[in-house]
Amino acid sequence: MADFTQTDMPQSGETIAVISTNHGQMKLRLFPEIVGLAAENFIELARQGKYNGSPFHRVIKDFMIQGGDFTNRNGTGGHAAQGDTIGDVYDYRLTHIRGALSWAKTSAPNSIGSQFFIVHGKSGAHFLDHPADGHDHEGYTVFGQLYEGFETLDSIAKAKTDGRDMPKEEITIESIVIETI
Repeated sequence: MADFTQTDMPQSGETIAVISTNHGQMKLRLFPEIVGLAAENFIELARQGKYNGSPFHRVIKDFMIQGGDFTNRNGTGGHAAQGDTIGDVYDYRLTHIRGALSWAKTSAPNSIGSQFFIVHGKSGAHFLDHPADGHDHEGYTVFGQLYEGFETLDSIAKAKTDGRDMPKEEITIESIVIETI
């Protein structure tokens, strides 16, 4: 992966996720060969069908859309495929650009469960990147990149929300299918 670029189209043998929503479909290239368990956690949860029927429960236009709480459906639940939570994994080549797929977490180390977000803003959200000289808990783990379906991301990001950034009308993840190109 010497010539790796986050925004490259998927190559033969790579893993992708096809997220079908009630607003359309998004295709994302996943990076298990770079961030290992961070991507494998998402892959396993998707293969278990955990995300099917769960909502995008937090939407902030020009920032991100967040989903993955399959237990409480409101941003307070979910868990990792391998147990309760996992730790951050990062690589300097992965950054919070538009369409980046990243793990949501608390400020505590090793607090990644099942909630994820996709960056919406055109200028990205680089303040979420891991600082080069910081600690693991000071940034968020990017583990994939949207390459098709930006119109679906934009549609979801335009949803009317309440004061807690919850969509007023449910935005549903109908399924997440993991495929090898």
